[in-house]
Parts: sequence; structure tokens; C-alpha cells
Amino acid sequence: MKKIPVGATIAHAYRFAFGQAPTLLRAIWLPLLAQLVVVFFLIKRTALFMAAMQAQDPSATTLFGPVLLLFPLAIILFFVQLTAAMETALGNPPRSWFTFRLDKPMWRLLGGFLAAALAIMALMIGYLMVLYILGFLAEATLKIPVSAGQARRIILLVAAGAILVGYGGMIFLAIRFLFLLAPVNVSQHQLGLGQAWHLSAGNFWRILLIALAILIPILLINYVYTFSLVGLPPTTLGASKQAREAAEMTWRIAEMNAMVNRWYLTLPLTVVLMLFQFGAGCAAQVFAYRALTENDASAPVPGNGLPD
Repeated sequence: MKKIPVGATIAHAYRFAFGQAPTLLRAIWLPLLAQLVVVFFLIKRTALFMAAMQAQDPSATTLFGPVLLLFPLAIILFFVQLTAAMETALGNPPRSWFTFRLDKPMWRLLGGFLAAALAIMALMIGYLMVLYILGFLAEATLKIPVSAGQARRIILLVAAGAILVGYGGMIFLAIRFLFLLAPVNVSQHQLGLGQAWHLSAGNFWRILLIALAILIPILLINYVYTFSLVGLPPTTLGASKQAREAAEMTWRIAEMNAMVNRWYLTLPLTVVLMLFQFGAGCAAQVFAYRALTENDASAPVPGNGLPD
């Protein structure tokens, strides 16, 4: 079973993200610009919708329609960029500055991710159904007399264990299905769900370390920027659940409004982070894919337009 070289993959990802940023920008700038416009209005509309919901304004329902329309459009524009970025990382960058990949490879890539999402959802629903059946059987068969306090502690422990297993299972499935899905999908011209799962076998912890090495800097910059705009989230220790939810929603609305009002900072920062995310993410996936298939005669040879 082949292993992904963690250090070499991370080094290649950062080298590609910074060294090939102009090439990547040429590949994705047009759909990225369109997505920034869509996301700007999406955040603005979402803030208005949440404020109306908080105020129990009946007009909130009329604000939800634009959110429903803008969100799928933002997802499609993301996959337009992902297709172009993945082909660039594979060594086949677009030759034109005006590239907008609303073509079969983009829809196939989107379809692959939708298929993976449906598979993960089906498995998690199956997990919840098994938990429900086991809980029902345990209640019907185990008649151990316990006090109310003991019963509450047992229920909390079982519930906490089930939640941890559920979250862990979702992370495991997402990494196994999604990390290598895009390079398999783009290079082999297929949905690639089964192939991505097969190639990632035995590499979960390695992939997790690679993903964290790319995502943690992005998350830290996002948090620093957000906290610099609106401050830290409110502390509501000892408050009721309703008060905590209201305070959190107020903070979220302030966050979105601040991002919209400071668009001249938000949009350039988003461009930089998206370039790094696509560059480092796609390069890491391609490097790992090649490491796992370099001696596999059934795997196609990617283009050599860019150096590794």
C-alpha cells in the first residue's frame, strides 16, 4: 500500500501556491471576480434576512428567496474555478486570460462532489438509524434499575460518544472521498468516487495533516480579520439558551455587515486567500495523486506544462 509523503506534499503545495500564483490567477480570475460579486450580495442579503428573523419581521420570508438563488450560483462559480485550478496544477494551464469553464469537465467535477456528498449523507443516515435501533433494543431488553442521576449521566455519556463517533466518521468519509476526487475526476475523465476512495486507503492521517497545514493559515487569517472588524464573540456564560442564541446572532449580523461595509478590505483579502487555497490545495492533491499512481499503468500521465 503506497503512502503519501507528507512533508514533500506540503512543500510542493506552498511552492506552487506562491511560485505559480500569476498562472493560477490567469486561470481563475474571471469566475473569481463573478463569485466575489455574488458572495458580496449573498452576505448582504443574509445579514438582512438574519436581522429580520431576529426582529420577527414578517418580511423575512421575502428576503430568503435571493439567498436561495445566490448560494447555488456561488457554488457553481467555485467549481468553475476549481476545474481551471486543478488543470493548472496538473500541468495544463489555460492559454487565454478569458477562461470560464462552464463545460463538461466542470459539470462532471461538480457531479462527483455531489455524489460524494450524497454517499456521506447516506452513510451518516444509516449510522443514525443503527443508533436508534440499538437504543430501542437496549431500552427494551436491559432492565437495570438505576437512579435518575445515574440514568442522566449514562445518557449524556452515550450521547457524547455517539456525537464524537459521528463527527469523526464524517471527517473520515470526507477525507477519503474528497481529497483525491478532483485530480482523479479531471485527469481520468470520470466521477472518480470509487478510485478516490481506493487511492486514499491507509493515508487518512497523512491527508489530514496535509489538509491542516493548508487550512490552518487560512482560518487564522480569517479569524484575525473578523475579530479586528467586530471584536471577539460575546461571552454569555450563565445566560439562558435564548439569550446566548440572540447574542450570537447579533454578533454574526455585525460581522457580515462589517465585511460588506469594508468591502475594499474584504474583497482583496478574499482574492489572496482564494488564490492560496486553490493553489496549495490543488497542488497538494495532484502531488499526492501522482505519488500514489506514478507506477500505475492504468493511470493517465498528466501534462507537464508546469514544473513540480
